Amino acid sequence: MLLTRLALGLIFSGLIAAFALRRGSLSRSGAGAALAIGTCIYVGGGDAWFLALVSFFVTSTLLGKVGKARKAAIKREFEKGDTRDALQALSNGGVAALCALGMAGAPHPAWAAGFVAALATATGDTWATELGVLSRAEPWSLLSLRRVPRGTSGAVSGFGVLATLLGGTAIGVVAGCGAASFDMSPFALITLGAVSGLCGSMLDSLLGATLQRGFRCDHCARDTEGLTHGCGRDARHVRGFLWFDNDVVNLSATLGAAVVAGRTLWLFG
Repeated sequence: MLLTRLALGLIFSGLIAAFALRRGSLSRSGAGAALAIGTCIYVGGGDAWFLALVSFFVTSTLLGKVGKARKAAIKREFEKGDTRDALQALSNGGVAALCALGMAGAPHPAWAAGFVAALATATGDTWATELGVLSRAEPWSLLSLRRVPRGTSGAVSGFGVLATLLGGTAIGVVAGCGAASFDMSPFALITLGAVSGLCGSMLDSLLGATLQRGFRCDHCARDTEGLTHGCGRDARHVRGFLWFDNDVVNLSATLGAAVVAGRTLWLFG
């Protein structure tokens, strides 16, 4: 059984990673990380768990194409490209993969709750990122409550919050179609997906507004997330920790959501 799941996980994950690599959605390192993540999830959870991961990947890829021309300038400004490397893949799917391995080693519904929560957070945040920047109104900073440029970490908009809720709910719905594999009811999975997607993404935004590194290009008088601004000049570090980049934010948010959901089910489930 284990060897069969391992073989199927490698095949299915390999096909998806190869397709994403060819389409430019993943770099070579990103494809390798996706292969490992997908295989772990298939081994630990089976078809239903893997389908939830595929749903995250497919919807995120498709939404990345929506309004691509309008988002191009924003992504150059804040270094949010369309091609994901290994660190980006692991920061979004690594916690879900660990939960799947936990289910394989010591089966308990808490691992399933953690998996759904982590994946719902990653999906909700990605949907908000891809769709929120298309909002007609500029977002608000969670700290100052003032309008800030689109794409700024730690900023939220009504459209983005709605996208977050829908993304998390989508994962819950997909998981609910294979509820038996998660040892939870469809309603519980949908609710978990919606709540985790929203709360996890809010945690992501809060971390982005407080701890994530930020830089300032004095020449352009613009904020950026990279050491080098889009104009080609070096940027000055103005906030956060230098090592706390967007990948660390995503990893922290998915881990936080997984721990809270898993611990809650462990204690009260």
